[in-house]
Amino acid sequence: MIMKVPKSLFCRLRTGFFTPRFLLSFLLAAFFALPARADIVTLTAADNGKQVQLRVGDQLVVRLPTSTRYGWRAAQVYPGQLTFVSSSALPGVSSGVPGAPATHQMRFQAIGTGGLDLTLIAAVPGGGYSPLGSYFHVYVTIDQPGVAKNVNITEYGNHSRVKVNQGDQLQIRLSTTAGSPNAWEVMPLEDDIVKLVSGAPAAPSKKARKKKAKAGSPEEVTFQFQALKPGQTTVRFLYRSITDNDAPPVRDFELQVEVPEPPK
Repeated sequence: MIMKVPKSLFCRLRTGFFTPRFLLSFLLAAFFALPARADIVTLTAADNGKQVQLRVGDQLVVRLPTSTRYGWRAAQVYPGQLTFVSSSALPGVSSGVPGAPATHQMRFQAIGTGGLDLTLIAAVPGGGYSPLGSYFHVYVTIDQPGVAKNVNITEYGNHSRVKVNQGDQLQIRLSTTAGSPNAWEVMPLEDDIVKLVSGAPAAPSKKARKKKAKAGSPEEVTFQFQALKPGQTTVRFLYRSITDNDAPPVRDFELQVEVPEPPK
């Protein structure tokens, strides 16, 4: 990068007149004029279940053991937050798992602030490699200073932990079935660390709006929370009958949420 020399600085270079304050101001201006450097974060099978911190522009490289050339795929897309860049095959040792036949490397780039549960599953049943099996999951936070995030969690994030900042929106999407006698119910929150803002079925696509969902077809319900103050809490849901209060829950969803103290 070529910096344009201001006329005032050129005159001082000719006369040789500098003050300590002038030199400090010039060096600081030159430093902040440099473009921000994007980081590359690399994950292997040993990072399964961990939390990952990125900034907008960073790249995330995931290397997983596989018994086939391209044995893994993302379970969903993350528009506006994380985009897929490339896929390649590497020697098995690159996955961090001894004896793996091959490594599938996937490269992603952080393009917007937010939080998401990045879930990768074996593209072919049995295509993963022991001890990882057919499932890889990490929670990714993409931060930009001063920007409130939308943190998106799906059922793949069940029984995991997330960290959100004060003011962030936490969206939890859970699967259900059209016409089912069961529904998701939010358990009472014990504190004011997060607040339930809304809970409603996920908005259908334009094609789906033209006809009513058939009984038995899969649907999603979305619950929106907001982080109010620092602390730790547990958000819990039960999927149970809406007609029989004595019936046991069919399944549950639980998420540990941490809201850290804001920087001073």
